[in-house]
Amino acid sequence: MSEQNNIEKHKDKSYPLLPYSQLVFDMLRDNPDVYYTVELRLKIKTTTSADTECLINAINTAFKNHPAFSIQIDNNGLQHFIPKDDVLHGQYHSIDIRKEKDHIYLNIKINRILGDGISNIILMENLYRAYKGLTPRTDFYREYLEQREQCKLSARYKQNKQWLETEFGDISYPLHPKTDLSVPMTMEGVFICNFSNMQKKLKRIAKERLVSLNAFFSLCAALAIMDYNDTDEAALTWAYDGRETGDEQYIYGSLHRDIPMKIRRNRSTTREELFQQIRLQMREGIKLSSYPYTLLAPQNEKWNYAVNVLQQPVLTQMLQEMPFEVEIIESGEHTNLAYSLLDIEIYETEKLTILYRYSSTHYKEESMRKFADLVRKNAEWLL
Repeated sequence: MSEQNNIEKHKDKSYPLLPYSQLVFDMLRDNPDVYYTVELRLKIKTTTSADTECLINAINTAFKNHPAFSIQIDNNGLQHFIPKDDVLHGQYHSIDIRKEKDHIYLNIKINRILGDGISNIILMENLYRAYKGLTPRTDFYREYLEQREQCKLSARYKQNKQWLETEFGDISYPLHPKTDLSVPMTMEGVFICNFSNMQKKLKRIAKERLVSLNAFFSLCAALAIMDYNDTDEAALTWAYDGRETGDEQYIYGSLHRDIPMKIRRNRSTTREELFQQIRLQMREGIKLSSYPYTLLAPQNEKWNYAVNVLQQPVLTQMLQEMPFEVEIIESGEHTNLAYSLLDIEIYETEKLTILYRYSSTHYKEESMRKFADLVRKNAEWLL
């Protein structure tokens, strides 16, 4: 039986959650508000009822195209695919549409269990295609889940598990800047730094040293952890988008993987040696990432608190390409619960911005400012 026929045979099966989705599912017991929320104001070029109806139909078509919006998750964390007429409202999402004069307002609330940051770009692309009368890109989410289950049975999966456990199992490296406080309820703090003055140098480094933004700032963060903790070694995780094949580019789901990496230095370590380390760590990490080491028990008890470096897709760039005006409506300042100890988010548009999203009941603002200064100091040194 071919692989495709095997996938078709199992298309009505229920499937375990993907590793990051499982992490969020477990988190919901203590924090029921792990949602991505945004309000969009859409304005079409004409105000006829036919054009308005066309946009509303496109919204429904875009969401219906993605199986993630028809899943039902049971108490055991198994996802079942149940066809439904109303794809805009489900167990873990709600999309509310309201018309007001010549605008359509779209209130989007989607739990992070359903999709990662790139998923929202994929969804907007299908909205664009549906509105233009084009066929939406096929989402092979169920087929991907079947492939993942088959992967778990492979020799490579077992080999990757063994290698990662050997490499990181007894690691004593610090995984984050030492904390100031430790309180069960974590509130989110945000600290933003502008790195735009380094953009040209970073593009040159990327070409000359074969080091991506993710790799560069992961290295900077590891060195900053060493400086902050007064050590010569550090480890952290970085977010790999996990979409490797052509079909996977159109899947709405939490496909991304948090990959562990570690860096060592001494007084004589050169920049070139550090770049060699980070390139090797990134390549090996991707090669072995079919086994989600940092997200599975028992190692997740440690790695859930590691610094995580991720380059965030920028939704505003996609919105500018839509065939109608799209504006993100700000909801005002509010304090959220932190989902991790410290995330370092990279945003690259015409500016380069680093956002530190941290637990403010574990770190004082001045401590995070100190850590951010160390990241910048190491970036300047590496450049």
